[in-house]
Amino acid sequence: MAFFNKLAGYGSIDNSAGDRIKDYLIDGEEVIQAFTFIRDSIILSNYGIYLVDVQGVSGKKVEVKFFPSKNVKSISFESASTFDLDVDIKIGVDGNSTMGQNGIPYNAPISFKVPKTQAQEAKEIVKLVKKHYLFK
Repeated sequence: MAFFNKLAGYGSIDNSAGDRIKDYLIDGEEVIQAFTFIRDSIILSNYGIYLVDVQGVSGKKVEVKFFPSKNVKSISFESASTFDLDVDIKIGVDGNSTMGQNGIPYNAPISFKVPKTQAQEAKEIVKLVKKHYLFK
């Protein structure tokens, strides 16, 4: 099942993923929690959210995006139904521009899936985003 989860893009909580951004942290910045996908990560720090996108076959090309806490606007949690394998989390942010099908750019949310068995951990991520970014 773990292999299937990796192929499907499911994630796991992995605070060692914070090592990927240690060169970008500034004085006083600390990793709150990290969530890792197949190769990509979403890392919550006390100053904002890092999105680490590992690209290419070799994984040597890595894009690191940072969204300051002031750019975090919303969070949604979609629970799993009886036949769903995962819950969905979407974090609404300013500055994550994507081109829409109609050619008009829009701010795309940071979205990821969490296995239904880790729904409690997913709810903890929602609480952390609310606590550290939305209700500061």
